[in-house]
Amino acid sequence: MQHYTEDPLMDGPRREHRLLLEPVGTTRSLFGAEAALFAAACSAGDWMDPSRYDRDGHFEGFDLHMQALQQQLRETEAPGEAHHDRPDLEA
Repeated sequence: MQHYTEDPLMDGPRREHRLLLEPVGTTRSLFGAEAALFAAACSAGDWMDPSRYDRDGHFEGFDLHMQALQQQLRETEAPGEAHHDRPDLEA
């Protein structure tokens, strides 16, 4: 399956589902560098992660959310594609 950012079926949902990051604090590395921590949510309201992660950690979680949405959309909107447009295999 294509990545959700390249899937034409996901064009509409990609506009509705945006990653929202809210700063919730900072942390220091072993060498003293400061890094921001965030809580995250989806703008559509169907996913959130209150964990205090850096930006990249939330990108991974949001990608999993969008992947699940893509899978659900493919099952409901494009049933023939799962079987390469062969209705005889859909039963």
